[in-house]
Amino acid sequence: MRLLILLGLLWGAAAAPGAAQWPQPVFGRLASPGFPGRYPDHQELRWALTAPPGYRLRLYFTHFHLELSYRCEYDFVKLSAGTTELATLCGWESTDTEQAPGNTTFYSPGPGLNVTFRSDYSNEKPFTGFEAFYAAEDIDECQAPPGAAPPCDHHCHNHLGGFHCSCRAGYELHQDRRTCSEHSL
Repeated sequence: MRLLILLGLLWGAAAAPGAAQWPQPVFGRLASPGFPGRYPDHQELRWALTAPPGYRLRLYFTHFHLELSYRCEYDFVKLSAGTTELATLCGWESTDTEQAPGNTTFYSPGPGLNVTFRSDYSNEKPFTGFEAFYAAEDIDECQAPPGAAPPCDHHCHNHLGGFHCSCRAGYELHQDRRTCSEHSL
């Protein structure tokens, strides 16, 4: 009985406002207006997706059928992160000047992803739009891009929402929490 009371007190303290909590799951579905039917003309929808710090967003399409136009200038889905454009998609299959998602999975470079859907003033055929799903996933901060310095001198330990560094035996971690030097006696 004492164990149950102790667990109840610990659970209540962990759920108290301001207490550090496990990040809430971030996932969902996006679709063009009217999906799976024809999408209307003159539409512009924007979704600003965000994940907790230390996470990125993964997005993939399960259906994609938009009007095809040169360089996707009529109807499109645009993916961006801040001022960086990740992709502009249209049609239903990629061509030499247009990109359709196919089986591609898109990843935001950080915790934010903007998705914009736009349809112009007319469509000659009944295009059925798109359906996409997104989810937050942990960024592996220990994986340095090619040519970049690793985040830690010796050992990098990735965990949900972040990472920490440690040093080999006989070394100590500096105040920057990333570099190591030999113990001084």
